Amino acid sequence: MQPTAIILAAGMSSRLRPLTEDRPKCLLPVGPKAILDWQLEALQSVGVQDLIVVVGYRKEMIQEHIANHHPSFSVRYVENLAFDRTNTLFSLKEAMLVWDGDFYYMNADVVYDKRILQRLAPGLVGGFLAIDKKQCRDEEVKVIVRDGRISEIGKHLNPDICEGEFIGVAKFTGDFVRRFRQQVLDLAVAGNEMKFFEYALDAMADKSDMIPVDITGLPCVEIDFPEDYAFATEQVVRHLVDNEEESTHV
Repeated sequence: MQPTAIILAAGMSSRLRPLTEDRPKCLLPVGPKAILDWQLEALQSVGVQDLIVVVGYRKEMIQEHIANHHPSFSVRYVENLAFDRTNTLFSLKEAMLVWDGDFYYMNADVVYDKRILQRLAPGLVGGFLAIDKKQCRDEEVKVIVRDGRISEIGKHLNPDICEGEFIGVAKFTGDFVRRFRQQVLDLAVAGNEMKFFEYALDAMADKSDMIPVDITGLPCVEIDFPEDYAFATEQVVRHLVDNEEESTHV
């Protein structure tokens, strides 16, 4: 079966204003390309041609950008009509209503080296999350690892006891997808509107094979705040461009 990716791109990204007043965050430029361009090229490197993109804020701009710059992808757009008052748990629910197979997952605000996806690509079954081992900030999605498995995940965890940051890129396969999908559908209800999708992962972490994939040292950043965007445009992009140039000369 052709690999599929789910990209969550519905949010308003109010923390980055005024940068996001006229465009969705995934279309912010990072070097010579938009964030979304870097992601789609990484997905192509692991054979992905089918996309499910959850849209909301300024959805037409995303649709036009993909149609104009990445016409080879087969894209299904799913709309989160409540994008201005819900979070990623509800956006992922919309995707889960139309998809129940294996998939790569990514937040649309992550700039990363394509080798990260390649590390997730081997044909194993379970949930595989890209983890950057470092001292985390309170705002970052953190993980606790026990016996080689992720036992807890979320922003609420104490940074001092965590293994590192989940960067918002993952791969879910096999029976894990069925259980995770049901967890998302069960939890995306009234009262949980502002929960992140990791809330569903945390709820099943103690009884699932959720594997941390170490991507430490590979360029990546999830862009939540202006300082993240500055880091992406001043630091991360240089490594991505250098790696791209090296690959074209191999």
